[in-house]
Amino acid sequence: MNKLILAENLTKEQKEQVILTSGKTWDDVVAVNFQLRKDGSVANYSVDYKTDATSGDVVDAMSLLFADKHSKSYQSAKNRANVSQEQINSARRLLK
Repeated sequence: MNKLILAENLTKEQKEQVILTSGKTWDDVVAVNFQLRKDGSVANYSVDYKTDATSGDVVDAMSLLFADKHSKSYQSAKNRANVSQEQINSARRLLK
């Protein structure tokens, strides 16, 4: 059974069970998804961290700037970056 708990609702005992990624603090955590055994003990967990919109993936950025606009990789990168076609076109014009 899965139990998703928001960071602000975690108890002290639950926080003690979780090991955060290096360099992350509890301020960076959005939620923790606990996978529970039948007896209620924690079998596994995963931590959802806040993402920074300014830190994009380099591969996505290169795809947006240099890939064909009709390719699948371009469309996927555009959706992940959440940018408009006008923003991409203006960035491409700066490179010329």
